Amino acid sequence: MNTENYETNAAPVERDPRGANAQRHGILSEHVPPAERPAYLAHVEAVRASSGARGYLQERLAERAALALWRLDRVARFEAAESASEQRRVLQGISEAVEYGHAGAVTKAFNRLHRMVGESAACLRADPSLSEAEAVRLEGTAAHLEALAAGHDGAGLPDSESYPVGYALGTYLQAVQVKPGEMVQAMTGRKPKAGDVEAVECGDWEYEAEELPGLVSLWRARLPELGDRVLLSLALTQRDRAAAVRAAALEAQHVKRDALNLAALPSGEVLEKVTRYEAHLERVLYRALHDLEAARRQDEGQDTPGPLRGVVAADN
Repeated sequence: MNTENYETNAAPVERDPRGANAQRHGILSEHVPPAERPAYLAHVEAVRASSGARGYLQERLAERAALALWRLDRVARFEAAESASEQRRVLQGISEAVEYGHAGAVTKAFNRLHRMVGESAACLRADPSLSEAEAVRLEGTAAHLEALAAGHDGAGLPDSESYPVGYALGTYLQAVQVKPGEMVQAMTGRKPKAGDVEAVECGDWEYEAEELPGLVSLWRARLPELGDRVLLSLALTQRDRAAAVRAAALEAQHVKRDALNLAALPSGEVLEKVTRYEAHLERVLYRALHDLEAARRQDEGQDTPGPLRGVVAADN
């Protein structure tokens, strides 16, 4: 072969201008999904500009750093998506009152509150003010009982407030063997009708406001010495119940918050993979930035110290 003629007569090879386009606009852009490429190319240009990269080598190192940063951002978005997905799953479990996992702890907490307040667990989850309303009602009952202990006759209370006071008095009177018929006669001023005694015994009596003074008179007649102290004791019980309702409501909210916080953390297996990948990307990023700085210093005629290396020895 006549190599001299071959080299002399060879036609010049024209470079495809699109090849430079890959270098100029992110030669690594094929490593990101097509939908991300416009934003990614703008990101690459910003990293090049901020790093002051000049020439092919520096621009490639800047591109490598840009890709590492892009992937680190993707890891952060993945973690956010995982957390949001798991939190939605927990919220769905809470709404369905499941009894396992993070949602199960919330279900148990609101069921406990339901037993104390009487409202459904679903209503208590949707409207935290219901628990506070019950606590306020219990404290109001305590205040009325304390007023009775101080000599008030119970007149003038609205029906919504006379019922819990009358119920507390009626329950205690039955416990000390006061007959329901006697209570009905004291409250109404008449003999009991059919069903009245059963209504008192079953807790279905309404204890209307105009009936309360007669019940208070019976209370003082049957408990002449201990009546006031018992009233104060009943009032204290009501206040303790109010405090317990508030504590249970606060605990339920804390359990719900903790369940969502725990759901925000990926599972152990996913977390391990994400952490390892994130550490790998950070090493790639820092190495690219180090090499970029070294290349820049070399072009400027400055010293380019290599990366620090050392051996860690454990003392025996």
